[in-house]
Order: sequence, then structure tokens, then C-alpha cells
Amino acid sequence: MSSKLFSLRNQFYIGNYQQAINEGSLKLKSPKDKLERDCYVYRSYIGLGNYQMVLNSVSESDPLELKVIKLYASLLNNPEENTEVVLDTLKGWLTEIDLENDYLFQIMAATIYSNTGNYDEALRALSQSNELETSALKIQIYLLIERQDKAIEELGTLRKINEDATIYQLASNWIELSSNDEQSIQKALESYNELGQIYGKSISILNAIAVCHMKLGEFSQAEQLLKKALEKNPIDPMTNSNLVTALSKSGFNSNIFKKQVATLLSLREKTPLIEQYLKLENEFDQIAEQFNK
Repeated sequence: MSSKLFSLRNQFYIGNYQQAINEGSLKLKSPKDKLERDCYVYRSYIGLGNYQMVLNSVSESDPLELKVIKLYASLLNNPEENTEVVLDTLKGWLTEIDLENDYLFQIMAATIYSNTGNYDEALRALSQSNELETSALKIQIYLLIERQDKAIEELGTLRKINEDATIYQLASNWIELSSNDEQSIQKALESYNELGQIYGKSISILNAIAVCHMKLGEFSQAEQLLKKALEKNPIDPMTNSNLVTALSKSGFNSNIFKKQVATLLSLREKTPLIEQYLKLENEFDQIAEQFNK
């Protein structure tokens, strides 16, 4: 990782995607630094939900590290139609690249696999790297598959790399937040508020703070934070999903709740909550059909 991109990477990790894009205009001499810069800039466009910009900008002549970001954008742009071809394409590229020495490709391969529920493949893609971000991504995946023990173990690896890094602080917060211990959640809340004071309260930080409040049973506070996040991006999947959860617990107005669910279901990117809702809806329809026979 280039030290020249320290600020850009931090903006990306925090979720200040537009700021990361703005910082991507810096002049660099090294081709390796330029490639890393471009990767974070394109990933920032994806973070903003601007998949089409990535799809239109990355060409077939570009390095695989950029093409795999385009592949991820195509997955998010239309998961129903593109998942199979994305996974087939990624499988082919993995035979062409020196994965052990290419953490930029590792990150995107693991991100695609994780997004499609292929967690073993995601961890395999990251197994040959000890970069800051690959280690943090392993922690995210371990938490997704409810292996907090492995996440804590990996946090130790990340600590040895750089315990002062912003991404280490974020990873620590993810683990604290995954517990049901009030003291741990309060610790994560304080840390997220501190990061928000330093870097500004991005959508990601607002959501994280809101989740802390929800885990503490403070749903009204969470709702207000999520509404602030929606002002920044009304179609952000994470915010809309979390707001549905907050509304369901806070004595919601049924019309407001139904409207929020409808908004969530209209989004292209499907969050776990959407997938669960659609599954339950399908099961209900099947049961209703049986009764109507």
C-alpha cells in the first residue's frame, strides 16, 4: 500500500466516497500507485451507487484489478441476471492472475464471493495476504458466518500490522458491535462518534452509530440518525434496511412503515433483510395457495 494514498484510503474506509473521489485527482508517478488510486476511486463510485459510471469507464484493455471492480459493479447493477456470469468470469480470471501477490484483486474477488454468499471461496481468496484491508475483510466475513472467535483471532493479526490504522479501529468496532454486551456496544458507539468528529459523519458512520443505538434499545435515536443518512442518499440500501428495522421496533406509524418497506424492496441491491422478507413473502404465498385449493 502506498503511503501517498493514506488519506484517500481512509476516506474510503470511513465511507466518505465523494471525498475519496476528489482526492483521486492527485498526481502520481508510479504505475503501481496509479493503479491503487484508480481502484479506490472506482470502488468509491460503487459506494455511491454509481455503478454505471464504472461500467462505462473501465475497458477491456484495462488491468484485471480494474476489470474485477467493473465485474462487481455489474453484479450490483443487476444481481438477478448477472450473478452466474460474474462468478464464471471471476473463476476464469483467478487462473490468470498471481493471486498471492495481488491484494487489490484479492479484495475484489473476496467481495464478490462474499456478496453472493460464497464465504469459503471469499476466505480462500484472502488466505495468501496479510495486508491491512484484506485482514479487515476477513474479519467482516468471519462475523457474517458467526465465527466471532476467528474474527478476534484475525484482529490480533491486524493489530500486529498496524494498530494505529483507522481500519483497525473500524474492525475492532465491528467485533464489539457483534456482541450483545452493553459495555462493548457502548465502546463501539464512542469510537464511531470519535471517528465521525475526525472525518465527518458519512452514511456508513451514521448507520454504524444507529446500529449501536438499536442494540442498546434506543430506536428513536437510531431513527433520527438514519433519516439524516437518507438526506445524504435516499436510495442507500444499508440505510433503508436499517430504518425498516428501527421503525419496526419504535412504535411506528403503519403507513410510514409500509412506505419504507416498499422503498427498500424497490432497490436494486438486495440486503439480507430484503432477501429474508422476500423469502417469507414467498413462503406465505405458498401456504395461502395450499389453503385456496
